[in-house]
Amino acid sequence: MDYFVNAFQQLRIGLQWTGLKASEDSFYEVNPNQIEELHQVAKPDNLNHNFSISRMTFQARYRWEIAPLSDLFIVYTRGGNIPGNVIDDYTGLLQEAWSEPVVDTFVVKLRYRLGS
Repeated sequence: MDYFVNAFQQLRIGLQWTGLKASEDSFYEVNPNQIEELHQVAKPDNLNHNFSISRMTFQARYRWEIAPLSDLFIVYTRGGNIPGNVIDDYTGLLQEAWSEPVVDTFVVKLRYRLGS
């Protein structure tokens, strides 16, 4: 989302989240020697191959153009990359990525052009 307060001020908010849940059902094998359909095979081991991933990035940025080529930026960034619990639903995966961030930073940057 971009919101332009006026010609010199901008507020940008972005959120991206990827949630993936995978459950094993059956196993297939590819024949490397010729092109043909996949063949179903027996489970190779007794391990559980279910998994889930929750990856989230949030950023809020304020930009004020003080003068041409001179800006003030205020940026907040929060991100999570959590291997989630397979039992959780997607709402639980998102809440876990937000509540246990890997990145949680606040930055102020002043870019000022000196000279004429």
